[in-house]
Amino acid sequence: MDSISWALWPQQTMRVLLTNTGPWGTGSAVVADAVLQELRRLGHAAALCFPDAQFKSPDKKYYYSKPNLYFIWRFPVKRHGRVLHTFPLMIPDPHPRNVPRAWTFRDLSDELLEFYFAEAERRLKQAIDRFRPDIIECQHIWTDAYLARKMGWPYVAVAHHSDQMGFRYDPRMQSYAKAAAAGASWIFAISDFVKGEVLELYPGVHEKQVVVLENGYNQQIFYPRDCSRAGIFRALEMEVPPRIPIVTFAGKLSRTKGIDILLGANRLIQRERKVLLLLAGAGRIEDEFTSEERAEFYWENVRFLGPIQQRVLAKLHNLASLSVMPSRSEGFGIAGLEAMGCGTPVVATRSGGPESFVVGKIVEPGNVEDLAAAVVELLDLKPRVARDLRRSAYEKARSYCWREIVQGRLNCFRETLGLR
Repeated sequence: MDSISWALWPQQTMRVLLTNTGPWGTGSAVVADAVLQELRRLGHAAALCFPDAQFKSPDKKYYYSKPNLYFIWRFPVKRHGRVLHTFPLMIPDPHPRNVPRAWTFRDLSDELLEFYFAEAERRLKQAIDRFRPDIIECQHIWTDAYLARKMGWPYVAVAHHSDQMGFRYDPRMQSYAKAAAAGASWIFAISDFVKGEVLELYPGVHEKQVVVLENGYNQQIFYPRDCSRAGIFRALEMEVPPRIPIVTFAGKLSRTKGIDILLGANRLIQRERKVLLLLAGAGRIEDEFTSEERAEFYWENVRFLGPIQQRVLAKLHNLASLSVMPSRSEGFGIAGLEAMGCGTPVVATRSGGPESFVVGKIVEPGNVEDLAAAVVELLDLKPRVARDLRRSAYEKARSYCWREIVQGRLNCFRETLGLR
């Protein structure tokens, strides 16, 4: 944590409007929803505003049945002969609630970008008029933060790393992001790595303005428990050999998340140990990689689960010997915390955020041989050593508590609003 006093100030009730650039199913959405729920548990009023393409999913009813909690900007949007078919992404990674190969902000024409900003401003103003927040927390240094500044509303921005990736990917958006960063009362960076990015990319932002508030995870869902292996796989309609060790991966099936590195390493892993790789996340391999690249992947004992609900993922982590995060670049890595919360050690890459908390093994990104060797090494641990590692992973994860993280936010909100 940065050198800011976290002593609790008097507990004035606050109204906090959170915004995100997309709906549930991504790391930033997990953060926004967790902060929302914790604020409400602490007695504050909170609501979350985000766009959605209205796809069917098991959890859609939950969000759409709570109109006073979730202000949903529904796509497609049609007005004055112009159409936004779906919400744009910051970077071309798959989103679980968007179309395959969905457009990014960079793909929008100048006319459509202007239309998007006009509609986003209209929707944000509707949310503000309806909720009357004391302050706005914008996930990402991006459009909502820019618009909050334009409206003259007190706001903070959360730097998630994907927004800094978007900054580099889309030069046209850089002026908006710089204005959004400059006008924020605070910027919450999810890791020291992301704080470094913010100070590098947004000139004029003072170091004291950027506070490191790491992420937590849902400790009511991800925890150690006994699970019926046969029952879980029967529910997933999968036939699995009874004793084969399980390795989980949770994340987008993208180059950023290093799924190609894992599928390349699988050839070396299967030579040493027969293991089952369970891959949970949005995206399609054929959309992300060329046929030549896919020819190098090794498919033995690989199962693609697609986006799955958190409670199902938690059960799979409890069955797993370990989980993997082979990312090329990662701002924090909540997926690693969730696995560790189930007592499952993690093999992760030195990609920015994970190395600050992962219990298991850290390897360099992009190295197929090192990733495979680390997976095999953890699988081959003696039972007592493996038990100790699982206990250490669980204990480390438990220290990442949303209540403490949200108290840090509240202290910053109070200072912004003069409520010490």
